[in-house]
Parts: sequence; C-alpha cells; structure tokens
Amino acid sequence: EWSPDEGDDESNVYQSSALRKLFSKFVNAVGCAVVGLHDSDKVVPMLTQLGARHINYGVNEAHWETLGKAFKSALREILQESFTQEVEAAWSMAYSFMSSIMIEGLRRAIANRAAVPKQIPASALHAVPTEQMKSAVERSWDQVQALGTYTVGEILYRHTFMIMPEAIHLFPQEVRLKYREWSPDEGNDESNAYESPALRKLFSKFVNAVGCAVVGLHDSSKLVPMLTELGARHINYGVNEAHWETLGKAFKSALREILRESFTQE
Repeated sequence: EWSPDEGDDESNVYQSSALRKLFSKFVNAVGCAVVGLHDSDKVVPMLTQLGARHINYGVNEAHWETLGKAFKSALREILQESFTQEVEAAWSMAYSFMSSIMIEGLRRAIANRAAVPKQIPASALHAVPTEQMKSAVERSWDQVQALGTYTVGEILYRHTFMIMPEAIHLFPQEVRLKYREWSPDEGNDESNAYESPALRKLFSKFVNAVGCAVVGLHDSSKLVPMLTELGARHINYGVNEAHWETLGKAFKSALREILRESFTQE
C-alpha cells in the first residue's frame, strides 16, 4: 500500500508486508466465495472473472493445487482440533469447486487474449497525451502517492458523490461489505456510506489502477490491453459510460484538493 506508516523494507520475503497484503486478497476471495456457496449464479461469474485476472500474474494451473495444499495446512494450524475429518473433507471439496471455476476463467482469458487490442483504439486517439503531459502526470503522481491509496480513495469517493449523488446507489451495504478487510481493527459499521472503510478500499483500487496506468504511459502495447481488460470487468458492476465522465471530474477535483498550488494549468 502507498502508506506513509508502512515499512519499505522488502528484503526479507518472509517478513514482507506486501506479501501479507497480497495473500490477504486470497483470503478475502475465499470469504466472498464462502458467502456465495449457496448462490452459484453469483459465485460462478465472480470466480470466473477472478481466475481470468491471473492471466497477467504468471500463474499456471499447477499453482492452484499448491495453494490448495498450503490453504489446507493453514486451516489445520488455525482450527487445530476443530479441523476434523469432516471439516477437512468439506473444505477439500469447496476448494476444488472454487479452483476449478477459476482455472476455467484463466483458460478462457488465455483463449480470448488474442482478441484484445494492443494498439490505441480510434476512440482514444484524440486523447493521447504528449510527452510533456506524460512527464507532468508522473511528477504530480509522486505527490499523490505520498498520501497513501486509502486516503486518496476516500477523497475520491467524496468528490464522486458530490458530483453525482445518485451514484451512491451503486454501492449498497451488501456490496460494500464485500470490500471490507477482515481485520480486527477495522470497524463493522457500514450504515453510513460517506464514512465507509469498504468504499475507501474500493476506490483505492481505482487509485492503484491509475498508478499502474501512469507507470505504463510510455508503453501503449502493455497499457492498452490492461485498461481494455479492466474496462471489460465492469460489465457486472452496473456501470455505464456516463459514470466514467463523472469519475473523471471527481478525480480532477481530488487532484486539485491534493496537489493544491502544484495543480497548475499544465
């Protein structure tokens, strides 16, 4: 996370705060799948999309088997005597169900990758930034990063709802709960969307995506497929094209608030 209070030392992989964060995403995904076990109409598309995303992570099908073994060992350590044969058998079946769907999602993504454009689409040619603009974006983004993604995410969703108040209906409480971290120090109260740790987490994903785009501004052959796939995922989120315009305005307002006098005309 871009957080001022998180250590930068990643020399020891066994004490890595980044890996702790990364594997907690798997734990959160399992949690969402557990909640959805009784509703295959929702859990199957979710797991299929999640598997498809791994096309960019260097993952192959054998890694799911390894992760399954590690997950079972972790459950045994956590549950101890509660990890009975019955519980072990149930988890083995559940993980096999989840991983099989994710692997199918990865297979489809590999098959479809050839269809993803690598060249800048005609609809975006008018908005290609100049080299000077790219440099200005990169310089100012360093200041944004210094605040941390959660802080920037909170500023961003506040501006989004000011510009389009009805957009808050895209994030009902049951949706927000999916984006909560399972953390003992995170509040459980999601009754007020304007003070939602889940929305802070959700909008921080947009901030991270912008960060990846900033890094890739000079390599459109990688940036275009990444953004194309990211846009495609939103088909299931109730998003329409007008929401991107609103988010763009909110993002500009957030940048103006964060950068202040550094938010020049350039």
